[in-house]
Amino acid sequence: MRILVTAALCPLLLTTFSCSPIDPQPSASAKVASKSSSTPKGKVVLVHGIFDTRIGLPSLYEAIVDDGYECLMPSLKPVDGRDGLEPMAKQLQEEIDRKWGPSCKFSLVAFSMGGLISRYYLQELGGASRCQGLYTIATPHNGSYVAYLYPGRGTSQMRPESEFLFQLKKSEHVYDTLQIPTTSYRSAVDIVMIPLKSPKWHRSDNVRLWSPLHPALLWDKTLHRDLLRRLDRNREYPLN
Repeated sequence: MRILVTAALCPLLLTTFSCSPIDPQPSASAKVASKSSSTPKGKVVLVHGIFDTRIGLPSLYEAIVDDGYECLMPSLKPVDGRDGLEPMAKQLQEEIDRKWGPSCKFSLVAFSMGGLISRYYLQELGGASRCQGLYTIATPHNGSYVAYLYPGRGTSQMRPESEFLFQLKKSEHVYDTLQIPTTSYRSAVDIVMIPLKSPKWHRSDNVRLWSPLHPALLWDKTLHRDLLRRLDRNREYPLN
C-alpha cells in the first residue's frame, strides 16, 4: 500500500516541488563556473531542493555567475532525501572542501529542502566558521505539513516539530556568535509551505514575494536583484 501511495503522489510532488526533471546521470557531481573576464567577486554555493539536481537552478545560477561570482552547484543524493538530511549535508561539506579546500570563505544560497541541509552543514558540521552569508529560498524552517505526503527520513525531518528541526533550533546561535548574515525568501502564496509562515525564520531578514508556485521563486527577478545586492554587501564581511 505504501508503494502504491508513493507512486501515485510522485508526479504531483515532482511538479510542485521541483524545477527540473531528475537527472539520472549527471555528468559530474558538481558544476563550477564564473566570469572568465575578471577575478571572481567571491564564492557562492547553490544548493538544490527535494526531487531536484543542479540542473534545476539555471536562472538563479546564471544571475550569480553573470554578476561575477564563482558558483558551485553540487548534486546531492538521493534527491528525495530518503536517507535523511544529515548525509546530504556531509556530501555538501565534501563537495565544498574538494573544490575550494577546508578554509576558503563562501556564501550559501539554498532552495527549499536545501536550506535545511545547508543549516545542518553550517550548524552541526562546522561550516559556519567560513560562511559569509546564508540565503534560503522557500525553505520550511518551521516544517511543512506537505512533507507528510511523501515517505522517507528526509521528509519526516521537514515536518513541523520534528526532532531534526528542534536540533537545528538549538544550535542556530552560531549565526549570532559569528555574526553571519541570514535572509529567508518566501512567497505569500506558496501552497507547498503549509502553514504559509513556515519559511519565516525568526532570526533572519525575511523577504516576502508573490511568486505563484514553489519553484517559481527561482526565476523571480526581484529576488535575484535583492540577493545579488546582499551578496555584494556581505562578501567582505569579517568572520570571527
